Amino acid sequence: RRCNKPSMAARDVNDVWAEMQREQRSTKATDLSKLEWHRRPVKAPAKKLDASLHWMKDWSSSLNVPSNSELEASDPACLASLTMTEAPATLIDALEDIPTGTPETFLAYLQRDVNCLGEDNFGVRLLSLQKLERVLVQQVDGLSTDIIDAVAEALTKPLLKRMKDKSEKCRELSVKILTTLVENTSDLSSLLPYIFPTLVTRLGCQDLDGVAHLPEVMRPDPEQKPMEIARPVEESEEVRLVLARFVASLLARCNQGQIYSYIDEATGLLRAGAMDPFHEVKALACDSMISFCHNHTEMLLHFAEPLGRSLTSCLTHNHARIRIAALRALTAVLWCGVWKHNHEVVQMLMAWQDPNKVPVKAFYESVTSCNYMSTLTFDRHPAVRRFWYETLAYWLLRIPDKCDHEPYIFPYLLTGLCDENEEIALETFWLIEKCGELYEAEHEEDLRKTKQYGFDHGWTYEGRAFVPFPLQGLWAGGGLAGQLRRTAARGPDMMGTIAREEHRTRDVFDADGNCLGEEVLLPVRDYAWPELEGVAVYRNLPRPRLGSRCWVRTNARRYIKATFNDVVDFRDCTAVNAGRLLCMTLAYTEEGVTEWLQPMLAAIVKFYSGRAAAAGDSQVMRTFETVCKLLGSYLDPVSYWEQMKAALCPSSALHVDQRVASVRALSLCIEGSVAALLTVEHDPSLGMGRLKAVIPELIVAMHSSDLLLSPSDGSRKAMWSLLFSFLDPLQSHLSTAEVSRLLYVALALSSKPLPETAAELAGGGAWLDAPGFEQEEILDPENLQMALEILSACVGSAEEPGPQIQEECFLDSMDDGPCPECNTSTVAASEAVKRDPRVVHAKLFEHTFPEVMLRMQDEHALETFRSVICCSPLSVLTSPAHSEAVLDLLAEFCDASSSVPTRTSGQTLGVHLALRCARLVDGAPAGTGTEEVQLFMWRLFEVLGKAQLDASTEPKNLSYAVASTGLSLWRRFFTRPGVDVRTVLFPARGTGISKPMEWLAAGLADQELY
Repeated sequence: RRCNKPSMAARDVNDVWAEMQREQRSTKATDLSKLEWHRRPVKAPAKKLDASLHWMKDWSSSLNVPSNSELEASDPACLASLTMTEAPATLIDALEDIPTGTPETFLAYLQRDVNCLGEDNFGVRLLSLQKLERVLVQQVDGLSTDIIDAVAEALTKPLLKRMKDKSEKCRELSVKILTTLVENTSDLSSLLPYIFPTLVTRLGCQDLDGVAHLPEVMRPDPEQKPMEIARPVEESEEVRLVLARFVASLLARCNQGQIYSYIDEATGLLRAGAMDPFHEVKALACDSMISFCHNHTEMLLHFAEPLGRSLTSCLTHNHARIRIAALRALTAVLWCGVWKHNHEVVQMLMAWQDPNKVPVKAFYESVTSCNYMSTLTFDRHPAVRRFWYETLAYWLLRIPDKCDHEPYIFPYLLTGLCDENEEIALETFWLIEKCGELYEAEHEEDLRKTKQYGFDHGWTYEGRAFVPFPLQGLWAGGGLAGQLRRTAARGPDMMGTIAREEHRTRDVFDADGNCLGEEVLLPVRDYAWPELEGVAVYRNLPRPRLGSRCWVRTNARRYIKATFNDVVDFRDCTAVNAGRLLCMTLAYTEEGVTEWLQPMLAAIVKFYSGRAAAAGDSQVMRTFETVCKLLGSYLDPVSYWEQMKAALCPSSALHVDQRVASVRALSLCIEGSVAALLTVEHDPSLGMGRLKAVIPELIVAMHSSDLLLSPSDGSRKAMWSLLFSFLDPLQSHLSTAEVSRLLYVALALSSKPLPETAAELAGGGAWLDAPGFEQEEILDPENLQMALEILSACVGSAEEPGPQIQEECFLDSMDDGPCPECNTSTVAASEAVKRDPRVVHAKLFEHTFPEVMLRMQDEHALETFRSVICCSPLSVLTSPAHSEAVLDLLAEFCDASSSVPTRTSGQTLGVHLALRCARLVDGAPAGTGTEEVQLFMWRLFEVLGKAQLDASTEPKNLSYAVASTGLSLWRRFFTRPGVDVRTVLFPARGTGISKPMEWLAAGLADQELY
């Protein structure tokens, strides 16, 4: 039987199929991003009951807090009501004094505020931190140790989390609370694993150099590593300051074992503080580093170089107290790297670089290294410089491995002797004396024989000579410091000839009248080195003690050759600093500098002939003058004379500038030798001392030098300096021949150069510009007058009253006539001097005139001959013994074979001499014999006229300039008042033909002159 209704199975299938079709129509495109694999979120650990709330575990019911999603799904208003918008009232607010019976009770009262530290609202966190700060910081003195231990255990982690808070105030308060807990808790062992990593992260000192990811061979040199943190992780300076205090407290509480476990983190924290840009953090880090290095010296051996490098930014800080604190911290670091890494620190401070090692970076860009030692040496603040020199002395006195660093350190200590502050320079001197005392103690066996046998060097003249100490690079300290003699070296009294009272120890101060002078009181400073309190500073400076001299001499050879390179630097600052260091080295090495004499003199010659000396800086010039004088004082004169005598030789291969520079240096060396000789007291038999082997040869070299012929301004000045360097002090030891040569030198240096050649055209008008014969042809009259006075004293003319004028008689004669007390000889001498002032040096020229005239055989000697004529008394020139030589030499210069300038100058010189004779004849009293002078005048014009006639006979010798100049000079002479033309034109006895008249007649008859 057939049924019209579908079966149940069929109906079910149809329904399922229809439902599937409906679902297919409603299906949308699938998002492919949903097919990506995502890591499942890690399930957060369930919150557990705090350890401080264990006392609540026995409660009968538990509180199940629904999650935020459940609350939001059930009732959105419920979640908003649970969010904390303002700080709740806690038990700390309700009670003034929290019960401190047990740690659990105390923590129960704090737990609500501890829980509030995790709230999102800033005000809630801040208020809770302020409450905890009031209870745990301000009232910490009333808490017992067990309570503080429990609080530290419970609050360390929440507070460490707050160190990363967005609020600066919250971070600051959390660090303050942690600092108090660390300072007062009894055991830090359980807290250190959390504190050190957090501090390292917060201060950014995981890898301060930024090289942890590089292999060892690729890491840069220390000077190329960072010196300061540019952008700290913690941006707030106030928070970094409290972090630095936290680090200081933490490191002060840790024992040796704890520091050993976290040595990398601890040193990194200290380095980060020293490299911080905030000055207060730097100062606190330096103090912390000092304590840390002294407490853990043994385990910081391999950390000395990084710690020292982190202080470099402090050494160049703008604040003086930071630089001083850095020096103290650097000293503490040097105690840690003894015999291992200290040399790396010192080399880094002085920017030392291995010449065989060049960084790859230098091939592509500039690489700059800072010399921190030099920066501190020339620091702008006197207190920093003073402490810097004291620190250097402390290193040299106390650091065990100082012998490795002496060559690098002590040149900077020597530079302190030239500090612009006088008290600092004086203190540096006595600091070096303290180092010398230590050297004597350490090398007692080496110095024993020198002390016992009384050995001393030749410049001391058996301990009697004395060279003042050149403080600040000036001779005798520029007069700012007094000088003090030490007892001379003396060997043992084997024969017992010396009284017991006269036995003295070497290098002690004289007990009779010499004393150290006024003591300079040093400023009282809390940062000064206690080990140097016994150093007393006085103004009177003695010769450096034996230990100081040997100590400097031992180390000078390591740097002195490099100093010679800076001496010739064109920059004034470099030249003066190198000169000062060289000056101080000479003051201590004394005669030991002979080892480097040749390169030293070469450097000095380069200086005086280079741009540094041409600049004319007074400070630089005074420094190098002191250097040369010290060389002369300490060295054997033969040593430097052999090196520089070639400058005076005509055949020298040196350039003129180098020769002048050598003469200049030689004169200063002679001054130094003379100064040392003059300090010897009560020994006239000493004579010239060690200069006896040099001065005679020097005078001969000066007399024959070509620098006297047409000297330039520089050579004239140098030769004058060389002449006066020994003339006055040694005048009593000069012979007559030496005086004659020196007179020639003085006359040659005072001579004027010849005029330029006049135009040789008939219409050139040269006769209008004829040289004047009325003026003296003398240069440097002051120097010449001084030289003549000294040389006159050498031959005894100064002791004879004949040619001298008494000042009282001369002044009285201006108004009242001659003084009635003056005798006839004095009046006669005064009248003679009025007619010819050169009479005062008559005896000098009488003794030396023949020797002077021997050098006048060269055409170039005309300049000197003019000086001789202008300076010699007429009584010497017109005397029968010398007049013939004068006229012959004048005729030689006026001869037609000479050059035009020489002939012109000869004519001028002859007329000038005739004018002097005419004045003498005109002013002579009646009855005075002047026939000899008148005859000399006639012979003068005979020489001049004959020279003009001889030149006119040969066309090749004719010169319009010479002829016109002669006519002009004669005309001006003939028209002078008091000149008798008959005396010079006509023979004295009326016989023979007058050469002057013959030339005048020939000239007037010559049509070419019209």
